[in-house]
Amino acid sequence: MKKKIFIVAAVIFSNHLLAQKTLPVQVQDSSQNLDEVVITANKFSQKQSSTGKVLTVINRQTLLNNTGRTLAQVLNEQAGLVINGSQNTLGTNLTVYMRGAGAASTLILIDGMPANDASGISSEFDLNQFSIDQIERVEILKGSQSVLYGSDAVAGVINIITNKQFVKKPTALNATFSGGSYGTWKASAGLAGGFSKINYDFHYTKLQSTGFSAAQDVVGNKSFDKDGFNQDVLGLNVALQAAKNWQLKLHGQLAKYKTDLDDAAFTDDKNSTAFNKNTQLSISSVYRFNKGTFTVNGSLNNINRSLNDARNVPEDPADYDPFTALYKGNSYFAEAYTSIDLHEHISLQLGADVRNHKATIQTTYGNLGNDSLRATQTSGYASLLLKSLGSFNAELGSRFTNHTQFGSAVTYSFNPSYLISKQLKIFANVATGFRAPSLYNLASEYGNKLLKPERSNSFEAGIQLLDKKNIFNIRLTYFNRQIKDVIIFKPLNVAPFGQYDNADQQNDNGFELETTIKPSTKWTITANYAFVDGEIATSSKATGKDTSFYNLYRRPKHTFNSTVGYQASKKLYTSIGLRWVDKRDDLFFNPGTFATEKKVLSAYYNADIYAAYQVKKSIKIFIDLRNVTNRIYFDQFGYNNRKFNFMSGVTVNL
Repeated sequence: MKKKIFIVAAVIFSNHLLAQKTLPVQVQDSSQNLDEVVITANKFSQKQSSTGKVLTVINRQTLLNNTGRTLAQVLNEQAGLVINGSQNTLGTNLTVYMRGAGAASTLILIDGMPANDASGISSEFDLNQFSIDQIERVEILKGSQSVLYGSDAVAGVINIITNKQFVKKPTALNATFSGGSYGTWKASAGLAGGFSKINYDFHYTKLQSTGFSAAQDVVGNKSFDKDGFNQDVLGLNVALQAAKNWQLKLHGQLAKYKTDLDDAAFTDDKNSTAFNKNTQLSISSVYRFNKGTFTVNGSLNNINRSLNDARNVPEDPADYDPFTALYKGNSYFAEAYTSIDLHEHISLQLGADVRNHKATIQTTYGNLGNDSLRATQTSGYASLLLKSLGSFNAELGSRFTNHTQFGSAVTYSFNPSYLISKQLKIFANVATGFRAPSLYNLASEYGNKLLKPERSNSFEAGIQLLDKKNIFNIRLTYFNRQIKDVIIFKPLNVAPFGQYDNADQQNDNGFELETTIKPSTKWTITANYAFVDGEIATSSKATGKDTSFYNLYRRPKHTFNSTVGYQASKKLYTSIGLRWVDKRDDLFFNPGTFATEKKVLSAYYNADIYAAYQVKKSIKIFIDLRNVTNRIYFDQFGYNNRKFNFMSGVTVNL
């Protein structure tokens, strides 16, 4: 079956977010505080040091220092995260592997609300739909988070927080333009302001690229065509202070992109295209009272994807694999929860949410409609937080979920932490999680309505050394995760020749080391190392024997990332980055032998150089050099990665 390659915004240009006064090009500002205020850990604002959860923040200043890169590239450099496809052609399918878990085990959030593709095989959300210059910050929360965030949060969550740095003056304007390798250019314009009780931030981004061939041409006769990309992203955020203690927030985004596709590994296609359109709309109401808050959230996420492989066109007359498909998915989410301070040291959180997914799939081979592709989840949860009991903090919570297909699921978590000293913290987390089968798993031509949800048991523990003078932050974390009833695709000897089923158990473990060091006001050094190992254990009813084998394909056991930033002056900032990735296993279907072969992808490294200069108070220029040693490497067997490439541009804030 044809393997589709969906394009990614290759080089995302990050602008300055409509500030009243342009910041110097630097990393030593308040946004780089090593003990930042976060919201994803427990759904309310708190300092990172006050939670025992493993949370990483990519703040606005870090995004500004990554102008010219995509969100996927930035995420790919975080400890324990591998975004497969982030270095391929601009727009390749982006597969998120957190701590070695499958892509469907990491939940994407938009402003704290789940984002899903109801029409997808695993319902994972497409990171290509985001533009980095329309993001305020990203919070990565690892470990099972099903108590607070429900299905799919087995390995963790990635919370993408959209622009909310509103300005006080009526109007602030910015504009950006950048260009670089592979015929790539990007332009964006933003308008923000505030008056009376309303603040707004409106942004438009255009990204276009000629690209390069997604499939590798092993013959080298240069007959493969370039796979281009064209994207538009329109975003709006509005905040209304409806009353003294009541705030309303509205977020809307319309994103669409068109991309060229190749047929398969090593196989060109000159006339296959895909069109993706995503509509996001959400509203959040937060009411503050004397002892806490009451929050109501609602969101709609609409996906419309179409694939077209034209037949007998002049560009490729030998292509006899015509295929068309239309995928429509709608996800609705609503929740209400309250956080109450029962005591100086005790808080209670109570909440409920409902999620509804429906989809329509029309392909050359058949149609599936809303009647079969529909499911609803209803949940209630409670969490008790013990705060600053001497040096002890803890969270204990549980969630009950009812699903219209498989019934109920119950999850729990216990997350204690202890401050040995003002600088040294130990923490642990024992939790269960679950992932509901997707609509495609349940009701497609390969579907199985008897599927059970994947259920996980996870444990993590670690130690963190945090300097109160903001000089260093070191965290070491060990994790172990077991997932039962893993959803797999099982071949059959009769039509439809395959069906989704529950396998036995996936066992993963590893550790992460993360460091941030600021030896002086001019230098910032960040580095992380991650190790992950895993295997799937299966048992045969026929033989009664158990077998296990390593199955973390495309996921390296070892990864290392480091960035050294130097503030040469108030106007000039430079950095050097290094990423090393261990060898990986991949699978390749060989059409010549009709067999699936195991392939080994070699280890590689990338070296990058970035520089930004503040020409004037309102004008910044930058250049971003990637893979400066021009390494040739592969993240997917048979598909090209980017060789040496660059982006440069200018940002203007008025």
